[in-house]
Amino acid sequence: MKNKLLLLGFSLFMLSCSSDDSGNDNIISTTDFLPLNAGNYWVYDVESDAAGGSGRDSLYVANDTVINGNTYKKFKTLNMPWGFYSSALANNGVRKVEDRLVLSGSAAVNFSEELPFSLDVTDLTIFRENAANNQTLGSLSNELSQVYDENTTLEFEYTLTSTAKENLASYTAGGIQYNNVKAVEIKLRMEVTANVQFSGTSFPFNIMPEQDIIVSTQYYAEGVGVVHVVTDFEYTLSDFSQLPIPVDMPFPSSAAVHQEEILDVYVAE
Repeated sequence: MKNKLLLLGFSLFMLSCSSDDSGNDNIISTTDFLPLNAGNYWVYDVESDAAGGSGRDSLYVANDTVINGNTYKKFKTLNMPWGFYSSALANNGVRKVEDRLVLSGSAAVNFSEELPFSLDVTDLTIFRENAANNQTLGSLSNELSQVYDENTTLEFEYTLTSTAKENLASYTAGGIQYNNVKAVEIKLRMEVTANVQFSGTSFPFNIMPEQDIIVSTQYYAEGVGVVHVVTDFEYTLSDFSQLPIPVDMPFPSSAAVHQEEILDVYVAE
């Protein structure tokens, strides 16, 4: 269950981007890779190698919502989602801008049950119909600071990127073949430093060296939506057992989770 919470928290971290490199080419889309009509829904079987990490998600378009003067389609799930993709969209808004899909809203980021915080998000490009293979859709580097306890502050430095991947004439997921499929990769690279107060002095310790902690590939099928998501979440903390002062972090020393979300049934009109 802890690995599930960690994966959920990091999946929501992807929403912290508000700038992108998608450009404004005035390209009009003639197809739909995520139909946004109210009432559309997608049910995913979620498979994970984490204990207690598998389940079933029902993601649906609930209603219109206005954010910063723009109208979005608000996504919801019937229950707390298991999957990376459903977690990222749940309770947030998506709108189509030319040939792009952009995401806005607010997300909770729970690295552990003891360390919750939230982020506001604005127009992250999650898909672009006419992007070339390996074209960067969005990229942002930033820092976050979070107080862990009266003696410890955690500093998170991260780079988030969304990248267009291959265009596929056909793609099979869950035994069903879909035509005209486009892949998008979401990658989160992060470094974590703990500033520990001891005897009136602050000691910085790099508790997680810079590393890719999430790589998620989402496959969008024309007229359907996302049909398959493959996500790998992995990190390793530094060995600080020999430090001269005690450092007790709220994360496991390492984690590795492989997860797949496979579309089962849907209505996309």
